Amino acid sequence: FPSHDNSGRQQHANYIHLLEELVPKVIKLEADPSHPDCNFIEDTAIIIDDTAVISRMGALERRGEEVPVAQALEELGLQKIIRLQSPATMDGGDILYTGKHLFVGLSKRTNEYALSQLKDIFQGRIEVVGIPVVEGLHLKSVISCFDSQTLIVATTVAGMTVQDSIELATNGYYSFVSVPEPVASNVLRIGSTLVVQEGFPKSEAILQPLCDQKLVTLVTINMSELIKADGALTCGFRHMVVS
Repeated sequence: FPSHDNSGRQQHANYIHLLEELVPKVIKLEADPSHPDCNFIEDTAIIIDDTAVISRMGALERRGEEVPVAQALEELGLQKIIRLQSPATMDGGDILYTGKHLFVGLSKRTNEYALSQLKDIFQGRIEVVGIPVVEGLHLKSVISCFDSQTLIVATTVAGMTVQDSIELATNGYYSFVSVPEPVASNVLRIGSTLVVQEGFPKSEAILQPLCDQKLVTLVTINMSELIKADGALTCGFRHMVVS
């Protein structure tokens, strides 16, 4: 999905078009001019099975973005909608759910109080593990899921530190595929398709053989304007995990 129009609006429109080809239904929410980061919809909630946990955003100016998202989730009929309570702060970009573990990045935006509340919410269902984020905005700035046991990680100090923490916490349960460009470590897996940021050929050369081996189609898309705001592919998409 390359585009000669590099405007943020066009790139976002291309992204929505791609999602509409990959998932049965895409729900669009109206933008809020008072919240210019509202396109980063991943940060506003996390959804696992029938439970949605509504964020209390780490940046004060972003609080309020979660309101229309919570309303949309209620309209979808989710059975449990739980709101994090002060002093917890959480951005969804710090949450990596593999199906077995819920990794919570402890960053400038997500704190220990959120980790504690998430452990209470998912007690007896999912193992919740705190992972220090030593640099960068979010946990998923340097790591994301290829599949339930394979993680894509950036070969940076932050990425390798996260990998070490996950390996220690899970006794080596996961395999890791390292890519040299941090932006390319944030991938979006939908069914048999892996979406990767366009313009990072070194990382693509590593991910393409992995996709070929796993019978997964690799698709690239130009989201360069998103990168300027520390955004990544998963920021603009919410995946509801249903067992």
